[in-house]
Amino acid sequence: MAPMVMARPPGGCEYQPMQFTHLLRVKNTLRPLAWLLLCTIASPGGSAIAAGEPHADAAYGCLSHLGTLPAATGQVLPEQLRVLSWNIHKSRDAGWSEDLRRLGDSADLGFIQEAALHTQLGELWLGGPRYQSFAPGYSAGGTRTGVMTISRFAPTMQCNFTRTEPWLGTPKAIAVTEHAIQGREQRLLAINIHAINFTLGIDDFAAQLDTVAQLVAVHSGPVILAGDLNTWSAARKTLVERVLAPLQLAPLSFQPDLRTRAFGHALDHIYVRGLTVESTEVVAVDSSDHNPLIASLRFLM
Repeated sequence: MAPMVMARPPGGCEYQPMQFTHLLRVKNTLRPLAWLLLCTIASPGGSAIAAGEPHADAAYGCLSHLGTLPAATGQVLPEQLRVLSWNIHKSRDAGWSEDLRRLGDSADLGFIQEAALHTQLGELWLGGPRYQSFAPGYSAGGTRTGVMTISRFAPTMQCNFTRTEPWLGTPKAIAVTEHAIQGREQRLLAINIHAINFTLGIDDFAAQLDTVAQLVAVHSGPVILAGDLNTWSAARKTLVERVLAPLQLAPLSFQPDLRTRAFGHALDHIYVRGLTVESTEVVAVDSSDHNPLIASLRFLM
């Protein structure tokens, strides 16, 4: 059955309850679960959000549907979570799939950046297929890459945002997914971000973060924000802290801190709200130009 296309609200967001396609691979016993929302936030015509476009309008779809869509039976996150965040360098380097399988098998949520659309990352997990929520970004040579959130349990909602690199003209993506939590009315908001990189100032970076901040400010439950934030300067790192700290998003620390760096600054981060940290780890690998981050978290009572 073809997915139903619903009315387009202000801000150019078209809602399509997702079918189980190559973006969403599940065991056959779960296939009847088809009420997932895919909301690609873009300007009319499908182009990336322009720098001058009102962010309130752009985020309309996500904001109006937070916490409103039902969770499927049994598709709820446990009280304790294991999280992986990793920029896999467009799957270019030898051994990436083996490392992803090794590191991600026990993860409840995987925040993957520079993921290739044609690669079924969710099927690499030894524990069985996962739900894949893909937000497309850069495209070259017939291959589209972006950010992909891989989850053990089905999300209740997905929104995609893109913003164009001002110099290169290529889009950077954000995937926002919402997840039901076992025994709770609140939902987890999971934000997978690949931040704008090549800019002279920080205005475009700030605009990208502003969209995220709007969603987190409205969401009343716990939040995980993870990804490659491209914080290669003190100004960029200060901006991230200035935007996220008022939203009670706290950065995770890593010891030893083996995160990939540029100009002495760590590029990859995990921020959380409403969760306590049980352990963190950075794993040194040769299968990407970024080292993966791992965290064990527990929802606060």
